Amino acid sequence: MQYSYVGRREVLVCLSIIFFVSTVRDMESFGWFSYSIILFTAFIFATAFIRYSCDINEESITYHIMWMGLLLYKKRVPPNQISHIKFKRYGWVTKGAVVYTHKGFNIRLIDFKPIKLYEELDVLFDKHDIPSIKSKDYQLLEKLGWDRKKQESE
Repeated sequence: MQYSYVGRREVLVCLSIIFFVSTVRDMESFGWFSYSIILFTAFIFATAFIRYSCDINEESITYHIMWMGLLLYKKRVPPNQISHIKFKRYGWVTKGAVVYTHKGFNIRLIDFKPIKLYEELDVLFDKHDIPSIKSKDYQLLEKLGWDRKKQESE
């Protein structure tokens, strides 16, 4: 099943518009520094359109990073290349997991939708006998059922 995370697009777009307008308005007073601010603003605007997705099946976990439909990074990790997984709580009620691999970058899966991702990861790792670590805060979220309440409200 495919899971995705889009990000806080609205905040980044508003922030880049504010930076751009204030820089263009005071361009003469900033001098050459205004061009670096405009480049920084363009970078913030571009990051607003980054999308992360994760596919989980029996043979592997595939992680994609895309920008406006263009594939920037793709990593396919079979279960034999995974050392362990750590489930943690991020923020008040946000579940997250970090998949640690033997080689390469680790995969961070935080605030992906639908929230069923974390249950599916747990089942996959139990099936392949891969060790998983759950923080006390994460176990509390599971016990209280925050993920179901959050998913029902969306």
